[in-house]
Amino acid sequence: MIISLIASFFVRITGTLFPEIFQNVNIVKLSIVINTFFIIVHLLFFICFLRSYTTNREQSLKIVSFLSIIGSIAVAFTYIKNFCLVFKLDIFPLFLMNYTLDATIPLASSLIHLIFFYTFKKVQTQEEYKMLDRPIVSAIIGIGIFIVLHLIVLVNYLKSHKFAWLEHMHRMVAVGTLPFIALAAVLILYFYYKFYQFVSFKRVNTYAR
Repeated sequence: MIISLIASFFVRITGTLFPEIFQNVNIVKLSIVINTFFIIVHLLFFICFLRSYTTNREQSLKIVSFLSIIGSIAVAFTYIKNFCLVFKLDIFPLFLMNYTLDATIPLASSLIHLIFFYTFKKVQTQEEYKMLDRPIVSAIIGIGIFIVLHLIVLVNYLKSHKFAWLEHMHRMVAVGTLPFIALAAVLILYFYYKFYQFVSFKRVNTYAR
């Protein structure tokens, strides 16, 4: 998860600072593959969380975990759709090749993930609170930043009727939003790193008993 997030973010920075390299179709294909891989790994995190971590936990945590899986599947669909376009795989019906979905799905998914982390924070155990409270708040702030960035994409689409990711917008917007993308990525990365540490710590303690 951590490696895929770093790789996806690196591709985004490179594409923003050096857009000319994406004139090479092989570079475009590589970036799509990396981003698609990150989204799928993100989806697997929520699946594993629901299956392995929410046993004997609050129903609310199970519900938001399930909703996060749905949101991640929706985002994965948009990336897989772009993957198929770049690799000329004609497998999606025309009505799904709609940029309105690309503009709205990431925003909706981020809102779901925000609710997930807010719920997780509310139902923390005492043990989780000691190690995960700050990382969860960090993730909430990071996702909040991404929600604002997704809103910029949506508003731009509604105004111009042309879809563009932030890195493909006006140079001032693309470069100006880069520090916020970096901050959001680091904040979310911090949660995943601390969560991995927490799960490893629990596993070691379980085996030691």
